[in-house]
Amino acid sequence: MRIIFISLILTITSVIIPQTFGRIGLDQELASQQEMQALESFEETFALEKAIDPANYILGSGDELGLNILTSQNITWPLTVTPTGDLFIPSVGIIHVAGISLEEATVKVRNFIVTQAYPNSKVTLALINLRQFKVQVSGAVNQPGFVTITPVDRLSDVIKKVGNFHQFAREYNIIIYRKEQKPIIIDYFMYWQNGDLAHNPSFLEGDVIQVPFGNIETEGIVIRGSVTGRGYDIIKKNETLENYIRRKAKFATNADLESVTITRRIKDDLEIIHITPDKFHSTLLEPRDAIDILGERGVTVNGYVQVPGGYSFLPGFSVSNYISIAGGNTPTGDADKAFVRHLDGSLEKGQMVLVRRGDVIVVPRTIKSVIFGNIGILQIVTSLTTIYLTYIAATK
Repeated sequence: MRIIFISLILTITSVIIPQTFGRIGLDQELASQQEMQALESFEETFALEKAIDPANYILGSGDELGLNILTSQNITWPLTVTPTGDLFIPSVGIIHVAGISLEEATVKVRNFIVTQAYPNSKVTLALINLRQFKVQVSGAVNQPGFVTITPVDRLSDVIKKVGNFHQFAREYNIIIYRKEQKPIIIDYFMYWQNGDLAHNPSFLEGDVIQVPFGNIETEGIVIRGSVTGRGYDIIKKNETLENYIRRKAKFATNADLESVTITRRIKDDLEIIHITPDKFHSTLLEPRDAIDILGERGVTVNGYVQVPGGYSFLPGFSVSNYISIAGGNTPTGDADKAFVRHLDGSLEKGQMVLVRRGDVIVVPRTIKSVIFGNIGILQIVTSLTTIYLTYIAATK
């Protein structure tokens, strides 16, 4: 009988206890699943400059939040702000949170839960993942269109997503159009030069970013020689050579900063300016300047030749050889009057002069071109004949 009684007790216990403690175990399992869901939402992470300030971060559609309600049981919910800007809290209700800070939303949600469902609960709200949204980028970028960003992405991140600036981009005059606000003007040069984050801003939903094209005639220069990314570029008014080099030039391994020249057009003629490093900061660039950066004290061929620019130094080569390397003189260039400026400042004339490292060869305009411009021989003869005949008629 005693054995039968013990068996009966064990049977009753095995039926009752699972019903009681099994429910507790189920609640714990559900809570664990909720916590796992909350943790899984951390999988998509973003590189941040610093911890997000709840007082400054404005919530929007797509932000993922973690809600914890501590009452007689511990409830954790992973929640996402809906496309309408609401937060749906199971067993509590719906509350609008878009457009307010995370700090304000925490207070608002806490009061809502306490008054609607859990009077004596402790409520905490945390930002788990950032929302993503699209902004439009138009103008002088390599891949204009819509790009997907987060609220912490800055202009530098957006520019990378659109394939960087076009070479004719006016980077100092970027315009941001924002709803119900005046256009915001951004000088991206200020960010490059000084690290000014005011000129590398973050964005809001609905922003439109426009990068204007610069005018190559009135704002453009060209950089050549021992640099990567050679070609045309847009400069800011009163930009110095030093600032331009810092923000734009990427030197080749053989670049020689002691051999920098600027070819500048003054009216109908060309001026060749040799710039030493101590003058970089005081040399103002002008539209249509051509900057030549030589490699290991190479040779510059400038003036009226087909392909002006910097060339490698070749021992034993003369002025004539380098003019040939540069494609020969143009129809308005006088190769016979070519001259060389040496590094010591001395000048030598003639095509047979042997060239040294760092020399600058200049091919000037022909006398005919200086006097008559691009007028042809027949036109010159006709003009002179007309003048002569007019003179004869007037003196008879």
